[in-house]
Amino acid sequence: MADLGSSDGSGPGWDDRAAREEFVRATYVGLFRWFGRLSGSPDRAADLAQDTFAAYWASAGRARAGVSPRTWLYAIGRNLWRKHLRDRKPRAPALSLVDRPDAGGRAPDQDLHDREFREAADRAVGALPADLREAFTLRFWQGFEYEEIGQVQGVAAALARWRYFAARRRLHRALGAWDPDRERAEENQHAR
Repeated sequence: MADLGSSDGSGPGWDDRAAREEFVRATYVGLFRWFGRLSGSPDRAADLAQDTFAAYWASAGRARAGVSPRTWLYAIGRNLWRKHLRDRKPRAPALSLVDRPDAGGRAPDQDLHDREFREAADRAVGALPADLREAFTLRFWQGFEYEEIGQVQGVAAALARWRYFAARRRLHRALGAWDPDRERAEENQHAR
């Protein structure tokens, strides 16, 4: 990824068009997918990503010291997402939690089962409180470290970690019926 220099706007990257373009290429897809998973709408995700980049470049001299450009981008995106939530109408269905598997050689009932699971997973992720959903999607799909999630959410890394694992616990409970070894997992839970 492009080195954008110092976050105070004085670094060479802020004025270097090629470095800015490289940064956008390196971060756009991840940001778009994150917004897609939060909003459930590819069109809304594209709009939010575009608005985030515009606000990011406008904030060139205001980035917090010690915060990576990617983390600063996602922090701005989170603020725009929160503003969108305050202004929005009812939530659209979430994008699929699980990418559609290749159906080659699979039984039709397995495809139905997979589709039902994806729908249940989408509902479960969508039902998470906003802070847990953000932490989960940043960690699970975007590969953010807990410190980065904390910086995006404006909390300590330990709280970001707690939010991620709280989201996982809720998802595990919500999707427990889909676990092929559910009985065994329940036995293990009772044995503790």
